[in-house]
Amino acid sequence: MPPLSKVRQPLFVEVRQQLVADLEASYQPGDRLAAEPELATAYGVSRPTMREVLRTLESDGLVQRVHGVGTFVTRTETAVTSRFDLDLGVTEAVVAANKKLDIQILRIADDHAPADVAERLELPAGAPVLAVERVIRADDVPAAHALDVIPGSVLTGTARYEGGSVYQFLEERCGLELAGGMADVTAANAGRLLARQLGVPTGAAVLRMEQVERTADERAVLFSREHYVPSVFNLSVRRVRRRGPS
Repeated sequence: MPPLSKVRQPLFVEVRQQLVADLEASYQPGDRLAAEPELATAYGVSRPTMREVLRTLESDGLVQRVHGVGTFVTRTETAVTSRFDLDLGVTEAVVAANKKLDIQILRIADDHAPADVAERLELPAGAPVLAVERVIRADDVPAAHALDVIPGSVLTGTARYEGGSVYQFLEERCGLELAGGMADVTAANAGRLLARQLGVPTGAAVLRMEQVERTADERAVLFSREHYVPSVFNLSVRRVRRRGPS
């Protein structure tokens, strides 16, 4: 899967992200946006595309559309901003942003690794794993859905995950020294179940990240698949320019 910098996002996603950024930079709650045709022209999209963008922003609580009056900004603040180049778990990122953290555990189960996950964890297909599925909320708003898969061999002794940060569980309960890993980020559309879990419309744009966490000795100890609500969870990355040969 290609990294974020190599992925060209769908036009709908690009326009939505740009409009959210513009709301944060140039608007205050209560400000009225330009009319839908003017916004469509300004952002270079069709009216149906802009109408769908505004619909998703209204669903996320960023704008309110009043029939016959206009579209008004209701909230411009992103709930969580996290540095993508720092290896923080999603729960740690919410806490670091000084937001109220709430974790809804959907599933904790002994499972068998499907072929694609087993390959990422360098395990035989069907190897025993622990699967943890959660919805993470920031200030009572769904921010991310997380599926974490831990090889059974990591769960030494009586160490069992019961909640909280998966990273801290691996470090403190399993005695591992986590060293980070390669993360792949793409744009995705929320299916019906994921949309319901995240409180967004079916088909809404989300950010999808997959990462294999490794120890200092390069052992794969965690596979994570996370979906973020872009208007709630903002990922930023520090880019360093490197000069080529002169």
